[in-house]
Amino acid sequence: MKKYNILIVSGLLFFCSFSFVNGQDNFNKVAQSGLQYLKIGVDAAMVGKGEAGISTVKGVSAMFWNPAGLADLNDKEILFCHNAWIADISMNVAAFGLTLENIGTFGVSLLWMDYGNLYKTSVATTIEESSEFGYVDEGTFSPSDIAVGLAYSKKISEQFSVGGQVRFLYENYGSNRTVTISGEDKNTDNIMSAFCFDIGTLYYPGFKSLAISMAVQNFSPDLKYQQESFSTPLLFKIGASMDLLDFYDENSKSNIMLAIDAIHPRDFSERLNVGLELDYLGMFQVRSGYRFNYDEGNFSAGAGLKYPLANTMQLRLDISYLIMSSGRFSHPLQLTAGLKF
Repeated sequence: MKKYNILIVSGLLFFCSFSFVNGQDNFNKVAQSGLQYLKIGVDAAMVGKGEAGISTVKGVSAMFWNPAGLADLNDKEILFCHNAWIADISMNVAAFGLTLENIGTFGVSLLWMDYGNLYKTSVATTIEESSEFGYVDEGTFSPSDIAVGLAYSKKISEQFSVGGQVRFLYENYGSNRTVTISGEDKNTDNIMSAFCFDIGTLYYPGFKSLAISMAVQNFSPDLKYQQESFSTPLLFKIGASMDLLDFYDENSKSNIMLAIDAIHPRDFSERLNVGLELDYLGMFQVRSGYRFNYDEGNFSAGAGLKYPLANTMQLRLDISYLIMSSGRFSHPLQLTAGLKF
């Protein structure tokens, strides 16, 4: 009876959060944070189902969604991701996880953004400089964003796992020429570094395959370049998932996983992600999802393959496609390759 009471309370809280999502559509707290690349979804398996499933993500990929899921890694795993994002921007990820018996599971990750070459200009300060364009052409530069993560997760019991992560963030947006009030001409380096923290939980209440998770991502002190301070894109998440085939055949080697995540961002109104994944015999996956209350990228789809290379090795390949409805941007395509051994 106690388990069912927990289930009912959790369900009520979850659907209350859904109502809160719909009630906040008219208030979008935009421009409240920087480092927006931290909100780009990592791993095509998650993106393909609408970025829903903080209670389903397992292994190394969990470091980017809910570090508690890292505890389900049995041995070792390597993960590589490439995301062809909008406006010729790309995101790349390399990660590794290792389980140590009776200690827990550790993970390390490296994420870097590739923005390409951008034009750099400065304000003209002389008549000669402003006579042609009104600004000074200073060539090109390549901005960079890098995040290095160290995560730890442990199963407290067969039903409950907890995990945390610390990430070192480095941002280099080049230098620019500035003129002080006194007329002094100097170069300013736009470089910043900081730490942010994630924490998550994963709980199986005992009702069939139902899983419930909570996660906090991108928590850090305020950051500053010159004068104005800003924060990282803090996210509070609660999610639930369940295999729909549990109501038909609990012993099936295939599953149809439904996942729902409610999200409270610092810099927008509440959001809801819903995803569905059909897994056939643990080898082939087809996914689709929808993200509510996003300006762009509501619908997504994807597919995956898991192939055993040996008794102790498994290769997985995933692809996802995010639909940008306005037509202003290209549709992000993400590829993920992982190896468990």
